[in-house]
Order: sequence, then structure tokens, then C-alpha cells
Amino acid sequence: MTNLKWLLAPAAAVLILTGCGGDEGENTNSADEGNAPSGQQSAIGHGTEDGAIGFEMANDGSIEEAAGVPEDEKAAILESFDRYIETFNTGDIDGYLAILATGEGAYDPKQERVALEQMAGQFDKVERNPSDMTVVSYEEDEAQLFANMETTIVGKETGDEVTEKGRQVTVFTKQDGEWKVKEVYYVGNMPGS
Repeated sequence: MTNLKWLLAPAAAVLILTGCGGDEGENTNSADEGNAPSGQQSAIGHGTEDGAIGFEMANDGSIEEAAGVPEDEKAAILESFDRYIETFNTGDIDGYLAILATGEGAYDPKQERVALEQMAGQFDKVERNPSDMTVVSYEEDEAQLFANMETTIVGKETGDEVTEKGRQVTVFTKQDGEWKVKEVYYVGNMPGS
């Protein structure tokens, strides 16, 4: 298991970097940009300095759902999130790229394809399992969805498996009438939590 703790950091970086379009600065896809070593508290995201991305917790620790989200839009956002997770977990690169927003301030499909292919070459399994999906912010053309996330990674060379838990806010934007993933912000839990 000696190499596995080092596998998680690059895999998490690839996971997050494949989820971080929309950075107005240059995105070099470096695993060293904003990543804490595996098992330490980390926050990944771009453009959060203005506090525009986030979620609120109720006194009991539950996540508060945004008010006034139309039921049909909520269903469409959740369906888009489900496709985003399913295509990632099954390695359906074309399906995954189709759910990503493109253009200025969003994803570069060529860059995302390269990152996903590199990840597939390094790991036998990279699987994200979300729970507690909640729309925490909603506007007509942009929404944010909170989810607790459990990520399992299996190294290709060693077969070692690591599971990491954290919280993710996925930012959606409407493109051509469909909700597309524009950005992803992830915070890993401390070990043992």
C-alpha cells in the first residue's frame, strides 16, 4: 500500500481538473495547483474568491435547498448530474464530454479528453458515488448542486484500492436548453471523518 497514498493525489487532481472548467486564468492541469496531499484537508475550485459558490447548512447539519426551484428544472438538473456521474463511472468519454458546458469560461473538450484518457491509463477503477444531492442555488440559466461524494480509486499496477470522501458543488449552466456541467468544486474530508 506504499504507492497507493501517492496514487490518490494525482487521481483526485485528475478528477477535479476534469471537473474545473471556467477558470479565467490559465489552467495548466498541474496536480500541484491547490491540492493538499492525499488524506489532508483540501479545497479545489476556481474563481471562488468572490464567494459566489457554496452552500449553507441548517443548525442540524443538513444542507439547505434553494427556494423557488421549479420542480421540472430540479428534475432536469438532477438528471443531468446523474448522467455526469454515470458517464464518468462507466468510462464513456464521449457521453461525459457531451454533458460538459463548452465555450468561454467552461470546458475545453480536447483537454478534458486527454485528462480522462490519461486517468484510464493509470487506474483500473475511478468511481464517484454521490449522495444527498441538493440544489443549493438556482437562477434561470445557472444552478449549483451539492453532493456528498465518495471516490474509489484502484491502481492499475498494484491493484490497491483507496476510498476518499468529500463534498462537491457542481455548477450547471444552460446551453441549448440543457443543463450542462460548467465547474466543479470539491473539498475532501479529513481522514477518519
